[in-house]
Amino acid sequence: MNRSKLLTMLDYAMLAYSDTPTSNRFKKIVFENCLANGVQYYVGQENSTLTIAFRGTDSFRDLLTDAEFWKMSIPYDNADSGIRVHSGFLKAYKRDCVRDIIRSFVTDEIKTIYITGHSYGAALSLLCAVDLQYNYPGKYYEVALFGCPRVGNRAFAKSYNKRLIKTLRIENGNDMVSKLPFTWMGFEHVGIRIHIGFPRIAGLYSLKEHNVQRYYERLWKL
Repeated sequence: MNRSKLLTMLDYAMLAYSDTPTSNRFKKIVFENCLANGVQYYVGQENSTLTIAFRGTDSFRDLLTDAEFWKMSIPYDNADSGIRVHSGFLKAYKRDCVRDIIRSFVTDEIKTIYITGHSYGAALSLLCAVDLQYNYPGKYYEVALFGCPRVGNRAFAKSYNKRLIKTLRIENGNDMVSKLPFTWMGFEHVGIRIHIGFPRIAGLYSLKEHNVQRYYERLWKL
């Protein structure tokens, strides 16, 4: 995945913030806003390729979900695996109006699936990616995560990285969200980290550098 493709994936992620996303790249695009928990996303199809993009934090409800990091949950009922993930993110993704609808688009016709999101949307993207890869292993997957928080423990990260090797996690400068939740709480990042913007400094946090427009600017300067 080169810079041009990353910019395209970021375009998709930014499109998810729109209340009425449209794109001439897709022959078919379906927009969903799950009223039960405020998760907003869209699914675009072009021939045998599916693109899924999740909106980032955009409401007080989203902030409450982000903050539910004090506990981890078993993601898909396999208590013996030791895998645990952020409870708030998991509950948001597993809603019928999110998970079930997205999975309904993964037909035999689909061969390639791109998944992306920014911030909270990035966290939902990686949960979606590992869910789809497990249930539809014959597809080709690429995942781009922008300003992604940590989502699961070491066992989850290890399992994820084996399943979805083409996952790029882009971090801008000292984006504070990409440093949360803390590792001492048992969380680890997934994917291959690509750092853009200002040098990363331990203990320094910036909310400004988390802005999706900042990500777009920094990617152009690579």
